Amino acid sequence: MTKAITELSELADIPAEWVHVDKRIYPGEDLRLPGAYLKWYDVREAGEDAAPAISEQARQYLRDQAESGELQFENELGYAQLHHDGGYYLIVGLWRKDELWTGIFFLDGDEFKRYPAKPGAFRATQNVVELDTTAHERRAWARFLRTDRGEAAKRAYIEDYCTGVVGVP
Repeated sequence: MTKAITELSELADIPAEWVHVDKRIYPGEDLRLPGAYLKWYDVREAGEDAAPAISEQARQYLRDQAESGELQFENELGYAQLHHDGGYYLIVGLWRKDELWTGIFFLDGDEFKRYPAKPGAFRATQNVVELDTTAHERRAWARFLRTDRGEAAKRAYIEDYCTGVVGVP
């Protein structure tokens, strides 16, 4: 049943000066951690230079957190995306059966930290650009789940990368 919505002027009221910027996904070198194997993505504006030192810092943060036991991995496959969007945000997605479990981290000054939970029932988890990576990974994981989930299927999943301009229709 379709309902007529007559008044939309107050909904999705995004300021006129805010501009959605095209970004690009760049697959990076995968990251092997104790208990996890993560595909790696760097997400930034299309013309923006890479920041290998920041990427390595994010990777080292995950290594250190895994080795200290602060991050508990359960022999999982997943992905990480380091997104430069004003600051640097690191989103880690882990596949547990058919569920995506995520952790969000950010660069605070000179070190990465867990992104603090905001009060209330609703909170930002990913923006439209980050969702492109997640949508690709969801499709790749769904294909994996429909296989025998053996070695060849695992390799097919980890070799299936998202690339290109993201956040566009």
